[in-house]
Amino acid sequence: MKKSKMYTGSICLNTLIDELKKGHSSFSKSKNGKTYVNVLLWENEEKDQYGNTHSLQLNSVKEKKDQEGKIYFGNCKPIESKQVGSDIIDSIDSINF
Repeated sequence: MKKSKMYTGSICLNTLIDELKKGHSSFSKSKNGKTYVNVLLWENEEKDQYGNTHSLQLNSVKEKKDQEGKIYFGNCKPIESKQVGSDIIDSIDSINF
């Protein structure tokens, strides 16, 4: 089975709030009263200067994609898992419980 990957990153709340106030088409209000935002997440061809491998962009409705343009609001990168060394495993195995 393939191991799940975790990512860490950041989003710019100021950009999201500004675009929400402007009425960007990626935002919608649900019947439950909550506001949702449709996003595009993609894997970049290369890491950026900060090691980010993925980017986030607002996902406009089809009719407004050209008018609203591309609004980027975040990046992320995989969390590097550290291999547990055999010396650590051996020391754990030697503990008497």
